[in-house]
Amino acid sequence: MPTLSSPQAFEICESGTCGDASASADNKTVSCLPNDNCKSGCYCQLFKRPKNSADTVAWDVAHEDHAGKTKYRPQNLDYKCFCVKPILEGELTIDGVTYNVRYQLCGMGSCSKVDIEVLGTPKHHDIKCTGNCEGECKCTLFRLQVAGGGAFKPENAKWSLVAKADTQVTHDDRYIYRCFCLK
Repeated sequence: MPTLSSPQAFEICESGTCGDASASADNKTVSCLPNDNCKSGCYCQLFKRPKNSADTVAWDVAHEDHAGKTKYRPQNLDYKCFCVKPILEGELTIDGVTYNVRYQLCGMGSCSKVDIEVLGTPKHHDIKCTGNCEGECKCTLFRLQVAGGGAFKPENAKWSLVAKADTQVTHDDRYIYRCFCLK
């Protein structure tokens, strides 16, 4: 079983497998090939670690740009795709008492992330989820910090709810973004 550097963000799925990480035709980016071999709310996520690391070295979530692309640096890094289930937690306060809650994943439907170029000053990119989920499920945008300053530690990284479907938010380079269908 691989060790992930973000254990509060993912559970490894034992049912299903991902294909190998694949470089683009121009060798500039790397990604997991699309497949549906992950089961039970799991999906293929790209991870990286220093080249030729021992098996005891944890895998880090690969950083993505606003368009969901990861720079390919095969001379420095190894890449691997794992079937993972996101751990989507939050807090709910009722009558002054705060409870930890876990969001329940459901079928994807056509829920997906869209990159929007904003031609303002300064020029930047917004992200939003669009599409529909199956049944009563709601398409929802989450983000996970994967980079940052000295205070950032991957072992403390958790998914955070960002917005409901069709709500634009400004892309922050320190995070990766995903759309999930929730009950």
